[in-house]
Amino acid sequence: MITLTALKWVPPFAQGQVRDHRIRWVLKEVGWPYRVELIDTVVQQDPGYRLEQPFGQVPLLREDGRPTLFETGAIVLDVATRSGRLLPEAEADRARAVCWLFAALNSVEPFLAQLAEVDFFMKDEADKARRRPGVIEMIETRLGQLDVVLQDRAYLVGDAFTVADLMMSSVMKIVGHTDLLARHAAVAAHRDRCFARPAYREAIAEQRRDIAAHGPRDMKYPSA
Repeated sequence: MITLTALKWVPPFAQGQVRDHRIRWVLKEVGWPYRVELIDTVVQQDPGYRLEQPFGQVPLLREDGRPTLFETGAIVLDVATRSGRLLPEAEADRARAVCWLFAALNSVEPFLAQLAEVDFFMKDEADKARRRPGVIEMIETRLGQLDVVLQDRAYLVGDAFTVADLMMSSVMKIVGHTDLLARHAAVAAHRDRCFARPAYREAIAEQRRDIAAHGPRDMKYPSA
């Protein structure tokens, strides 16, 4: 049986955003059953958990008879490869899909993540006001470049949804609290096309249900 870890509870702005939704999504796409182990920050800091996930993050994926995996890109690619789903059959297209999977995580997500840091975690309003315009400018550049790619295609590689599309659309969730995608119609259309998939909707609904069943009082934190 596959087990993935997820957080018991997160603040409202993060609900539906936590990266375990990517693993739920890909597992639902390929039709593999799994269970979810909900953890708190005490477990995240536990030495045993750190042996499996050195950075104490979620998700990780455990499976009987196989090594524990972490990092959503690696897990998504592993599931797609072993299932024979969500990757093009042609070798060249498969290689391109893997390129776009990594591009989502390395060339796009870090820029978008900076905005989440500014908007949700920076406390000093003056510092936030100084930093935000530069972050927006970098994001606009990246989205503009991606918009050009998606102008004449429904998906990043070929005519079918792949792990590249799963990851790229998931990354776009980071700026969902803004109107940035309204200025990049092709990127927005690609995101909406991916998010209309039943597996995505089920994954997000499942994550939200898990979080709704708990609250801040259910979270345990390491003692100082």
